[in-house]
Amino acid sequence: MPSQPHEVTVVIPTLGGPSLKPTIEALNRGTLVPAEILVCIPVAEAHRVRDLAWHNVKVLVTDCRGQVAQRAVGFRNASHGIVVQLDDDIALERGCLERLRTTLMALGTEAAVGPSLMRSSTGESVYRQPQRNPLLLKAYYWLMNGRAGYQPGRLDKSGSHVGFDPKHAEGTVLEVECLAGGCIMHHRKNLVLEDFYPFAGKAYYEDIVHSWHLRQKGISLKVDSMARCWLEPDPVADVGPIAYLRYLAVNLEHRKYVLRLYSRRSPRIYLFYVANYLSYLWKKLRSTGKSSQGGARPGI
Repeated sequence: MPSQPHEVTVVIPTLGGPSLKPTIEALNRGTLVPAEILVCIPVAEAHRVRDLAWHNVKVLVTDCRGQVAQRAVGFRNASHGIVVQLDDDIALERGCLERLRTTLMALGTEAAVGPSLMRSSTGESVYRQPQRNPLLLKAYYWLMNGRAGYQPGRLDKSGSHVGFDPKHAEGTVLEVECLAGGCIMHHRKNLVLEDFYPFAGKAYYEDIVHSWHLRQKGISLKVDSMARCWLEPDPVADVGPIAYLRYLAVNLEHRKYVLRLYSRRSPRIYLFYVANYLSYLWKKLRSTGKSSQGGARPGI
């Protein structure tokens, strides 16, 4: 028997890609079905969502384009006191929204809460630590964050958001410095209604910038490690070394802005990009080597 709608608005900025419908289906199969789902889409892509037939879905056609700007339009049009921001490629576990609402109500009116983010292909946390030599990992986290090392839930000195893996979470509800933007539940009165992102194009680290604005408003940020949603992070495009350097250059400018906001200017940011590019070259080299070996054995 389907659940009755609850006074919750879900805001989904989208370009109308194929993952949108499964995301809405997962919402409407949950133990807490939102009374309102606002699909925020630019004019040029609006034709892609003409056949969304769910009773609780409303399409908002926006003059703006960009995740932050589209989401702000949805926030301004939300009808209910609890508002969830949700990416269009995330599937919530059946009890996820209900658990987030229970946690948010217990935390009071000056809080926002997100779930654990799990990788669909592996069943592991998006923030699972890589399986490497412990000494190498310790050295890496020292390079990125100094003596503090690995600190889940915080922004390190290189500007990287280190998330929680629920397997290693000490407690159910955890205080964090940044919330991943893919799924966050808010009280409507606390929403950031402006298009706060200062760069055009892809909004790298917009969730870290958004977290800064929320904390400036006095909002505490929490993760409920028992509430879960599923996604598959986009891999970095398979591009050549020069194109990848251009991508890193743009990414660096966005990250420097983040560090200025958080007053954490550090040369470790450059160590991060050197390590990133060396890792890219190593993976590229290994991939080329495997392709060559495969080509030498026809029929396999």
